[in-house]
Amino acid sequence: MQRGSMVKAWLSIARVGNDLALGIATIIGYILGGGTKFTDIVIVFIVGFLLGAGGNIVNDYFDRYVDAINKPWRPIPSGLISAKTAYRVSISLLIIGTLTSFYLSYANGIIAFIASLLVYLYSYKLKKVLLLGNMVVAFLVALSIIFGGVAAIMNIDIIIASLFAFLLNVGREFLKGIEDVEGDKAMGIKTIATVYNTFTAYILAFIVFLILVAISFIPYIMLGYSIIYLILALGVDVTVLFSLYITRDLSPSNAFKATRLLKLS
Repeated sequence: MQRGSMVKAWLSIARVGNDLALGIATIIGYILGGGTKFTDIVIVFIVGFLLGAGGNIVNDYFDRYVDAINKPWRPIPSGLISAKTAYRVSISLLIIGTLTSFYLSYANGIIAFIASLLVYLYSYKLKKVLLLGNMVVAFLVALSIIFGGVAAIMNIDIIIASLFAFLLNVGREFLKGIEDVEGDKAMGIKTIATVYNTFTAYILAFIVFLILVAISFIPYIMLGYSIIYLILALGVDVTVLFSLYITRDLSPSNAFKATRLLKLS
């Protein structure tokens, strides 16, 4: 196998784009908390990136049979990366990320440990529990912002940012249930789409996203946020609403496009 193919496989299984987003989220939390130390910025980013990568890889490990149905091109079911190797790398990344976080504070270390434990339990068992799996994923994304904030000083801005991240990812999880409905059914994974139907999953995503769009104006109107915030918030709102438009036919292929588009948000 060519080295380039192997590198591409690892970048894919780690979902580097998601890891970068989590790393940036920790930096946002840190800056919102008034943090200014460059070394702390680097460390919170590294921890967010490592825990994100470890979580994504272990998720692919436990999802390998589902992916064989939904996404047979993924690194493990396609044979590019062995399941055993993926598992070992994922655990190593979670441990390194958690230990690194203790450099910031004991509180950060505890948060990182909880995040690592949750992401493992989610991949192993919790994703099969109706609604709980969706909530855990959204909570972990929001927790990345809180993690950065704890490395500085927690405040209302961090809480607002983490709330928005939580709602955005709850809605995305409902759409992802539509995307993965066939494989989830085959493996007995309980999502709104499999237990009820894809229309119900879509309606729930619609409601959550409308709430997110509605409250996105509150920081500008009531808390004195700048026009730059408003422009960025509108950008997120347009992306969110367009994702709902794309998924209106409830097809897994269009839900796949929508969930990828939501990464921009």
